[in-house]
Amino acid sequence: MSFLGDRKRQHEAAAAEALAAKDFARSFFHAAEAAECGLKLAELSEGKIARRYADDAWDLIDIAARLKSKARSRNENVRQAVLQARRESAEADEAPPASYELTRRPGVRLEDVAGLDEVKEILREKVIDPFLHPEAYQRFRLEGGGGVLLYGPPGNGKTFMAKAIAGELEAAFFEVRLSEMKSKYVGETAKNLQRLFDEARIHERAVVFLDECEALLGKRGTRKVDSVPQFLALTDGLAEYENCLLLLAASNQPWRLDEAVLRPGRLGTHIYVGLPDADARRAIVEYHMRGVPLADGVSFQHVADKTQGYSGADVAEICRKAKQRAVRRQIESDRDESVTPGDLEAAVAKVAPSTTPGALAAFGRWRDTHQQIDDQEDG
Repeated sequence: MSFLGDRKRQHEAAAAEALAAKDFARSFFHAAEAAECGLKLAELSEGKIARRYADDAWDLIDIAARLKSKARSRNENVRQAVLQARRESAEADEAPPASYELTRRPGVRLEDVAGLDEVKEILREKVIDPFLHPEAYQRFRLEGGGGVLLYGPPGNGKTFMAKAIAGELEAAFFEVRLSEMKSKYVGETAKNLQRLFDEARIHERAVVFLDECEALLGKRGTRKVDSVPQFLALTDGLAEYENCLLLLAASNQPWRLDEAVLRPGRLGTHIYVGLPDADARRAIVEYHMRGVPLADGVSFQHVADKTQGYSGADVAEICRKAKQRAVRRQIESDRDESVTPGDLEAAVAKVAPSTTPGALAAFGRWRDTHQQIDDQEDG
C-alpha cells in the first residue's frame, strides 16, 4: 500500500512538472500512471478510503484524457509543419516527399505469435519492459532503448514479430523496406532516412521497423550509395529521444551488415528468429485451417511432426496446397469436399524446406561470433 501511495505521488508530481513545461504527452503518461495506482489502492482499501481513492483516480483519468487530447493536437500541429517543410524541400529538389507511417496501428500481440517462446521472453526482457517501464530500469541503473536486430532465415515471422511488439507497446508503426528508400536523386536516400525519423519523432510512442536492412546498411566500400554515416548520425543517442522511439531491423543476411550499425546504441541487441519448433508448426497449421472443412483423420500434429526443418512460410504453403487440392475436387465433382489427410500428405511431399543446412550453419557461426563480441564488451 505504501509503495503504491509513493508511486502515485511521484507520478502526480511528474505530471505537474511536465504540464508546467507544456510537455502534454509526458504529463498525460504520468497522470495515467497515477490514476492506475489510485485504482489499485481503491481495490486494496475499504469503505470511505476506497471511495476516496476511486474518486481521485477517476479525476486523474479525466485529466489524462484532456492532456492526451492536447498532446495529439500539438503533435498534429508539429506534424503539419514538418510535412509543409518537407513539401517545400521536395519542390526545391524536384523529388517527391515520402511518407512511411501505417494508417492503422498493429492489432496483434506477442501472444498471437505461434511458438518461439524463448524469443518472446527475450523481447519482453530486453525490448518491451525497458520501453514500458523506463523508471524501473533507471532506478536499477539498467540501460534500455537503442535498437534491436531480428535476424534469421526468411519466412519465420520477423515482420509479424515486429508488428506484435508495436501492438504490445500501443505505438505508431513505421514499416520500411530499406531497398525501397533508394533514390535516383543525389542525396535523396539520406533525406528519406531523415524524413522517416522526423515522422516517427512526432509521436509519443513509435516503432520504426527497417526490413531488409542489409540493402542500405551493408559494409562500407561495397556500394555506390553509402547511407551508413547518415544512419549512424540519426541513431546517435537514440535512447535519449524526447519521445519513446524503438528501432527494429530485420535481416536474412546479418553478415552483410556494417559492424558500426551493430554496436550498442544502434542495433546493439541481436535476437535470432529461427525455424519454428513442433508446437509452433502445429499452431501455424491450426491457424491456416481455421474454418476450413476437414475430413475425419486429419491430424495437425502429424503435419507438424512431418515438417521438421521447415520455415513458417513453408508450413503455410503446405496448407495452401492442401486446400487447393480440395477446391479442385469440389469444382470437378460439383459436391462439397473437405481437406483430407491425403491432401496434406501430398502437399508435404511437394513442398521442400526452403532453408538449407548450410544457411542454418551460417547463422550459427554469425551468432557465435557476435555473442563473443557482446560478452567482451560486457566484460
